[in-house]
Amino acid sequence: MRTLSFASTLFILGASLLGACATDAGGTTPGEDELAGESGNDGTKADENALQNTFGIYTAQKIGAFECNGLGSCTHVDLASAGRSTTTCADGSKAAACSVKFLDFSALGLTTTQTGTAMDKLQASAATPEIGPQLLVRGKFVAAGDSLTFSVTELWQAQLADASTDGTYVMVRDAGIRCITAPCPSLNENRINSTRNMNIDGIDWPEDLSSSLQGKIYDATTQADGVILAGDRTHGKQNGKVTNLRTVNQAFLRVK
Repeated sequence: MRTLSFASTLFILGASLLGACATDAGGTTPGEDELAGESGNDGTKADENALQNTFGIYTAQKIGAFECNGLGSCTHVDLASAGRSTTTCADGSKAAACSVKFLDFSALGLTTTQTGTAMDKLQASAATPEIGPQLLVRGKFVAAGDSLTFSVTELWQAQLADASTDGTYVMVRDAGIRCITAPCPSLNENRINSTRNMNIDGIDWPEDLSSSLQGKIYDATTQADGVILAGDRTHGKQNGKVTNLRTVNQAFLRVK
């Protein structure tokens, strides 16, 4: 895999942030992921001084590849607290996931194209369940007669076609650290629905990921919302020093 750290790009002109300082010969190797798995230290709300609030984010996956009609009256969407084994449902009960009739995007003011893309992502997660959820959402459960819907107030979409969401969900953004030499822990990654976070030296890119998508993902790390990655821990070496990296199994960018 190819790697890129923020510090590596300080002297590279251009907004794409794609001028990578490659790892030393030998590439990257898998490592123990400090943010993987649930912990008693996950907490229930963001720390006051946290770079980002990752709580209240759900994975949204459609169940069943076909709808009964175009209105979605037979749609079944499972919402699960991302990175957690249990989710609190509308009635206060806890389960692995909570079912709703459909996702209501009306509060977001999406364009027709944006709505269509979101529905395509939702449908893809039903047609090919093994790729996992292709949408992440924040919002609230809403009673709709005898069933529930979910009013979406924040929408994130998967960017890698047909890629799986295996690994740890983390929100990655610029940590505000600058260094003279590499490696540099210039990115902060915060486990989703957790207070656990750490600074890392860069992103471990898939070899076949286009430079344009790399640019979009990395540019997002400079924004307040960052980017949400599903990935694993790997280590490389720069200037003879071990680096902490995050792979990109899937990347989610915020739509609204």
